[in-house]
Amino acid sequence: MRSIFLIFFILFFVSCAKTKPEETAQAIDLAQTYLSDSKCQDAIEVLEDVGRDTENAIYLQVLASAYACRAGYSELSFISTDIPLIDASSSTELFKSLSLLSLSDETETDSDNYSDINTALSLLLDTDGGTQPSHAGRNSAFGPRKAGDMDVQVLLLSVAQLGKFLNHYANVDTTGVKGAGSTGTNSCFLNYTDSNAQNIVTALPVTNNCNSNVDGHPDLDLSTDAGKRRVCEGLILFTNIIDILENIDLSSSDSLGGLQGIADVVTAFKTTAITANVDLTTLLNTTSLSECETLMDDAAESNHMQIIYSLIFETGLE
Repeated sequence: MRSIFLIFFILFFVSCAKTKPEETAQAIDLAQTYLSDSKCQDAIEVLEDVGRDTENAIYLQVLASAYACRAGYSELSFISTDIPLIDASSSTELFKSLSLLSLSDETETDSDNYSDINTALSLLLDTDGGTQPSHAGRNSAFGPRKAGDMDVQVLLLSVAQLGKFLNHYANVDTTGVKGAGSTGTNSCFLNYTDSNAQNIVTALPVTNNCNSNVDGHPDLDLSTDAGKRRVCEGLILFTNIIDILENIDLSSSDSLGGLQGIADVVTAFKTTAITANVDLTTLLNTTSLSECETLMDDAAESNHMQIIYSLIFETGLE
């Protein structure tokens, strides 16, 4: 009799136990409920506790949203409030407007909010099975519809994070003027040791504010691992924005159409840089943070990064 009862109990327990996909689906549903109430940490915990599912696009998107939520980011608010403020009429106006978005103000390197958005981006970018994140890779891994949803999420987060990057490392003031902020003393992004980059910087107009080769942000030091990582963070925000905007069409979207204008500006930046020096191609086609950091261990590529920053970041923000 005891054996029969034990067998019945085991069969009942097994029949009631949830499969891994069922546990993940339940965690996603609960996390979405938490997010609707702005309970960001609760959403993170329920999703992380079930274990990261790198093959489930919806899981990745919701977990990314939870980390972004903890950083104070709201996709709906960003679309309605910030996108209309982006001015893509020129390169300088674009970078200036990005540095002044509602979430752009950063007073601390590697702040919790900045790091959380980096985590959100990593969740979406580093799971398509390739060494270099791309629209094509996400399309292959998750299918066109889910890849398209992920692309839009990556694009919005990248634009928000680029605004933070420009604001902090260019030391902008409340009007977007480089080098005039109150939390730093630098007027440039980097200290330039490469002669080609130095020539570009010293030739910038006085109105640019970056006219010295030794006035970079101390936390973008290419001689340190942390500095290399941060410099690469800025680059891959730029390159992933280009990759997405070259592969999706937002022009017919009432809420996202304003982002399509960015495509012309950033693509022109890339084209101009490669035309000036074809050796910049490798870095400007790099969309992976880890791949970029590996490249920074090569002296020649480190010099190429300086040229990219002088041509794009310094020239683009005055």
